[in-house]
Amino acid sequence: MHVRLKNAIPIAVLAAAYIVAARLGLTFDPVAGFATLVWPPTGIALAALLIFGPRLWPGILIGASITSMMLGGSLAVAIASGVGNTLEAVAGVYVLRRVRGFTLSLETFGTILGLIFVAFACTAISATTGVASLFFGHVIPSAQIGASWQAWWIGDLIGALLVAPIILVWTSPPRVPCSQNKWEAVALAAAVVAVSLVTFFGDAPGIPVLPTPFHQAAVTLAILIWSALRFGQRGAVTTNFCLTTVAVLATASHHGPFVVADPHTNLLSLQTSIAIVAISCLLLGAALSERRWALEQAHQALSDAERANSAKTAFMQIMSHELRTPLNAIAGFTELLCTGVYGALNPKQIEALGRIQRNEKELLAQIDAVLTFVQLESGETALHSEPVPVIDAFDAVEPTIAPEVRSKHFVLQRELPTTPLSVRADRQGLQQLLTSLVSNASKFTKDGGVITLGAERMDGRVRIWVRDTGVGISQEKIDQVFEPFFQAERGTTRQFDGVGLGLTIARQLARGMAGELNITSEEGAGTTASVLLPAA
Repeated sequence: MHVRLKNAIPIAVLAAAYIVAARLGLTFDPVAGFATLVWPPTGIALAALLIFGPRLWPGILIGASITSMMLGGSLAVAIASGVGNTLEAVAGVYVLRRVRGFTLSLETFGTILGLIFVAFACTAISATTGVASLFFGHVIPSAQIGASWQAWWIGDLIGALLVAPIILVWTSPPRVPCSQNKWEAVALAAAVVAVSLVTFFGDAPGIPVLPTPFHQAAVTLAILIWSALRFGQRGAVTTNFCLTTVAVLATASHHGPFVVADPHTNLLSLQTSIAIVAISCLLLGAALSERRWALEQAHQALSDAERANSAKTAFMQIMSHELRTPLNAIAGFTELLCTGVYGALNPKQIEALGRIQRNEKELLAQIDAVLTFVQLESGETALHSEPVPVIDAFDAVEPTIAPEVRSKHFVLQRELPTTPLSVRADRQGLQQLLTSLVSNASKFTKDGGVITLGAERMDGRVRIWVRDTGVGISQEKIDQVFEPFFQAERGTTRQFDGVGLGLTIARQLARGMAGELNITSEEGAGTTASVLLPAA
């Protein structure tokens, strides 16, 4: 019983609203007393079923049937007319609910296209059923079928395009709220009033007149675009509804540009223009709303990415620090074992401890690389610019690969001009950068290869390079080598170890010192890493 009462109240309200709106629409030039060029109930019925669900369809049937009987139609004609109006709304809801991305706020292009289809196609159901019932009920002669159908269909079409949108957009929250500037809203409202008076009551005493119909159309279009740009679909639909209401009232009272000798022709011409403007306005509002939504999604994605990057940075910092503790313990106890504190060791044990030490140092270097990368990325590393002689930087770097030079029988050479060169850089940062480049060269160069450190002056800057005769990099991968954690080799059977941060860190350091790092390479013939830094 409670459920029935719960449904009965909104059904009764919808029926009452339908009757009141119908009486209002019939004040504008009804054809045969039933069909009119302005039919708001169609928009009310469509919006009601979309918002509250198809369960309210009896309200449309009751409202349309009572309206028909109040106009003198028989019970059969009234029921047939009511069925047509009900099927029109139910079919419209069925179509719109199946539009991909449908929104009650009418903020997607697909929703508007669906609404346009409903306005043109589904309204023909009501027009055809209603006119047929009038003809077979002997209310209209065959000569009036065409005019009655046209008036009925256009009236329903305008109701779907004009009345339904304003109900839907104001009862559904927008996906992306527009900036609410009350003074701009007041200015827009004042502009709508002024444009409405000038355009549609320009022939009334005391109202200024725009020079030509072109100027009238241009000003009206400007108002509609303003409302859509600044206030979204709500602004566009509301402005269009207000302008249209004034236009209908003006035309019905024989004012405005649509007035000709025949009142029926007046409203028909006006409603045709209304349909075109309403469709354009809805499409413009949807396009701008979709753009606003896309920008909002992009901003949200950027915000999410920044939060994820911050979380990643914090995690890597914590892990880098935490991993150092057990590694320090490993290094300390290994050193104690090697010094014989716990007793003498045989050759096999000494060899095993040597491997532990080498792997501990390699792992520590990788952890240091991750920590350095995180610090550079988060801006925690401060780089100070000072004059640094290039030869001093080379002298500081060469000892770091001395063990590899000996063990892999490298030829390590320099190419320097006779005039001493200096760069403006952070001394420690430059050393770390060159160490990374030299280590890379050593890693990817086979036994007996050549590694060259060189420098030259170039247009107020100094180019420092590290060239090797190693395996090189394919042209397909040359643009990826600066990406964090990039490895030219994938999988667990990689020939070369490392975490893929050396060149990333090196480029960050170079840019932090107002320089740049570039790589040129030929697969199988070696690689040259060039650093351009300001000359001191």
